[in-house]
Amino acid sequence: MLLLAISSASAQAKASSIIISILKGPSGIAATWMLAAPPDTGNVKLEFLYAGSADLVTAKLISGEIAAGVLPVNVAAKLHASGIPLKVVAVVGNGMVKFLSVDPSVSSLGQLKGSTIHIAGQRATPDYLFRYLMAEEGLVSGKDYFPQYNLAFPEVASQIAAKKITHAVLPEPFATQALSLNPSLRSPIDLDALWKGATPFETYPMSLLVSMPQLYEKNPQALTALTEAYAVSVGKTNAFPRETGILAESFDLGMKAAIAQKAIPNSAYVFDRSARSRSSIDALLGIFITFDPQSIGGRMPSDSFYSLLTP
Repeated sequence: MLLLAISSASAQAKASSIIISILKGPSGIAATWMLAAPPDTGNVKLEFLYAGSADLVTAKLISGEIAAGVLPVNVAAKLHASGIPLKVVAVVGNGMVKFLSVDPSVSSLGQLKGSTIHIAGQRATPDYLFRYLMAEEGLVSGKDYFPQYNLAFPEVASQIAAKKITHAVLPEPFATQALSLNPSLRSPIDLDALWKGATPFETYPMSLLVSMPQLYEKNPQALTALTEAYAVSVGKTNAFPRETGILAESFDLGMKAAIAQKAIPNSAYVFDRSARSRSSIDALLGIFITFDPQSIGGRMPSDSFYSLLTP
């Protein structure tokens, strides 16, 4: 069921309004300051719709109800491949996937041979990132180690904190939540560092702000105002995690202030509109297409997907 909250007093958008989707949960936290002070777009009003999942954002983009939103990288690429004319506006979240363990002897991926690993997010970035890094160690999923996907993100966090499972792969803020519940829990393997060592890139993108023609073609001034406000919001989020957490809870973004405050420094919120980001996006999508081509629509995105990025 769609979780809605419109920033205006009216629940229905007027003809001069453009609706922007904000994902409840980690991806929405960096937009908190923009929600608190919506950008001035002249004669076009930006309104914000809160959605509980990327699937709901996808449906609203396809139907034309919203003009922009944040999506996982592979979901955005798959929509583009299917003919939906969305384009990347910016990378808004970089690598924040953590490996957690209750086993004090583990310090490398090679030591996980024969182990069961609980992974939050089957066929999503945490899954394929971990598969790729394990493959770099010569370990094959289902043969040398055994991924489990039967638990949702919060359940993985609570069960590894309670030592009911031994190893887990979790994105933020759920990794921080687990570590907060059990201070003896460890993150002994830095997946971000392993990615950096295996590829030419410092990090990998987790989420993209994307736009439909309603915004980038028909209302470019509104798009400019949106990007400027979003960039400022990301900067304030990183600079003021405590205040951001309080704001995020007040907007009912699905995270308590205390958890948000602890997770923000580990969450790699960015606002990168540079054309250079295409290389890191393509690198991540290359992993998806290796393991499951249909997860990104069967092919790499065309140049038009990236045409809004700045030189």
